[in-house]
Amino acid sequence: MNYQVQLTVATGPCVAARRRTARGTALCLVAFAATLAVSRPLHSDDAAAPQAAVTQAAGESVALKFARHDLARWTEQVKRLGETAAVAAAALDSANKGVADAKAAQAVGDKALADAASAVTAAEQAKAGAAKAVADSLEVLKKTAIEKQGDQAALTAANAGVDAAAKVVEAATKQLADAIDARKQAESNKVAIDKKPAEVETAVKPATEAKAAADKALADVQPFLTLSGERLTAFEKTPPLPDPAATRLVQTITHDRPLLACRFDANGDGLFAGAEDNAFHRWDLFTTSGIHSQVHKSWLGAMACLPGPAGTVLTGGHEGKLTWWTAADSALSAVRTIDAHKGYIRAVTVSPDGTLVATAGNDHLVKVWSATDGTLVKELAGHTRHVYNVAFHPSGTALVSGDLLGVIKQWAVGPWTETRELDGKVLWKYDTGFKADVGGVRSFAFSADGTHLAAAGITDVSNAFAGIGTPCVVLFDWESGKQLKVMKPKDAFQGSIYGVRFSPAGDFLVGAGGGGAGGMWFWKLDDEKSFQAIGLPSVAYDLDLHPDGLRLAVALFDKTLRIYDLSPKFEAVQVSAPPATK
Repeated sequence: MNYQVQLTVATGPCVAARRRTARGTALCLVAFAATLAVSRPLHSDDAAAPQAAVTQAAGESVALKFARHDLARWTEQVKRLGETAAVAAAALDSANKGVADAKAAQAVGDKALADAASAVTAAEQAKAGAAKAVADSLEVLKKTAIEKQGDQAALTAANAGVDAAAKVVEAATKQLADAIDARKQAESNKVAIDKKPAEVETAVKPATEAKAAADKALADVQPFLTLSGERLTAFEKTPPLPDPAATRLVQTITHDRPLLACRFDANGDGLFAGAEDNAFHRWDLFTTSGIHSQVHKSWLGAMACLPGPAGTVLTGGHEGKLTWWTAADSALSAVRTIDAHKGYIRAVTVSPDGTLVATAGNDHLVKVWSATDGTLVKELAGHTRHVYNVAFHPSGTALVSGDLLGVIKQWAVGPWTETRELDGKVLWKYDTGFKADVGGVRSFAFSADGTHLAAAGITDVSNAFAGIGTPCVVLFDWESGKQLKVMKPKDAFQGSIYGVRFSPAGDFLVGAGGGGAGGMWFWKLDDEKSFQAIGLPSVAYDLDLHPDGLRLAVALFDKTLRIYDLSPKFEAVQVSAPPATK
C-alpha cells in the first residue's frame, strides 16, 4: 500500500483519480462579524464580506476576541494539568509512604521476633531453674524422711516444698509453651511483613512515571499560557493584521495515516480532519485529545461546516457518500448519510446562509442538497470530466464549479441555470505521451468582498505521469469574468496547489500544496510572483483559515496537521505546541 500511495502522489492523472483537492471559499467576514454577536465565528467554507467586518460592532477585533478565548482555554488547561500533577504527586507520596510504613513494620516485626526469641530463652531458663528446684526439694524430702522419721512437721514442710517447686515447674512449662507459640506467631508475621515492602514498592515506579508525565505535561503547557498572555497584551496594544513574513509553525498534530482534509471548528477550539483511514477526526487544540468516528467506507477527503452554533459538519467520501455530523458534543455523531455521487466526492461547500450544500464528483455532476434534511434540490450537468471543486459566491446568488479540464461554470442559485463559463484551462494539459489529462481546478476561493475568484492547481505540465508542473493560482475579476493573473511561485517548484485562501483583508492570498516536496506561497493581488514562501515537510492536500484570521492549518501527506501563525511577531519567546496524537 505504501508503494501505491507514493506512486499516486508522483503521478499527474493518478493524483486526480486518488486524491481530493483543497477547496472552499474565503472567510465570510460580513457573516463573521454578524455571527460574533452570538459568539460563532465562521469557517472558511462560509461566504466572504468586506474588510470592515474584521472588527465587531463594539470595536474589538476578531483576533483580540480569540486571543482572550485562547488565554482562557490555556488557563483552564494549566489548571487542569496542575490538578493532575498534584494528584500524581499525592499518589507518589502515598506510594513512598507505603514503602516507608512497610519497612517500619518490618523493623517492628524484627524486634517482635527477637523479643519472642528472648522470651523463649528466658522461659527455657526459668523452666530449667524450676526443674532444679524440684530436684532439690525432692532431695530435701528424702533427707528429711531419713533423718527426721518421726518429725511429721518437718516431713510436711518438705512435701510442701516439693509441691511448691512442682507448681513452679508447671508454670514455667506453660510460660515456655506460650513463649514458643508467641515466637511462632512472630515468625509467621515476619514472613508476611517481609513480603510487604516488595509488594508496595511495585507502586512506586508507575507513580513516579505518572508524576513525571504529569509534571512534563504541565511544564509543556505553561509556556503557552505565558505566550497567550503576551499575545493578548500585544493585540490589545495594536490590532493585529496577518503578516506572511512572520509565518511560523505553532502546533503539530500527528496521526497514523496521511491527512486529506481539515477544517477549524467555529470556536477555534478544535480541528476536524479526514484521512486515508476512512474516519472523521476532531482534535482539541488545547488538550490535544482526539475523538474519531468511522461511517465512510473509503477515504474521507471532502469537508465543509454549516454556519451556526450547532457544530454540524459535512463530509464526503471516496465511495460517494455524503454525511452530516453533529460535532458539538464530546462525540462525533453521524446524523445522516446519503448516496450523493457515483464514485469519488471531490468537494463539499455550503451556501452563505447555510441552507444549501453543493457537492462535486467524479460522475461529472454538481449536486445541490438541502442542508436541513439532505434532499436533492438540483442536479447540475454539463461538465465532461471529473468535477473537482465547487464554491458559492459570497452574495449567495451564484455557484461556481471547476473540472479536470479547467472549465469553470457559473450557475445561478435558484433557477440553477448556467450563466457563463470562465476559462481556467491554463490549469489543464493533455499529455500526448501518456494520453492522459492532468491538472484541473484543485481549489476555489472568493475574496472577502466577492470581487475576485481564485482557482488553483498546476500549470506548465511537462510530465503527466510524474506530475511535473508548476503550482499555480488563476485570479479572475468576478464582475467581468476576465482572467487577471496567473500566479506562480517566485522560485522554481514542482507540484500543484490543493488549497487556496484570501486573507481576511483581501490584500493577499495563500496557496498550499506540493509534489515531491510541500510548500505554502503568498501572493499580492497585483503580482504574478509570490512574495513569501514557506517550506512544508510534505504535500499539503488541504488548507483552512482559523476564525481569528491569523492562523492557517494544512493537512499533509506525512500524517500531520500543522498550524501556522501569521500574526505579527512580538517580544516573547516563541514555542512549538506539544504534538497531539491519535
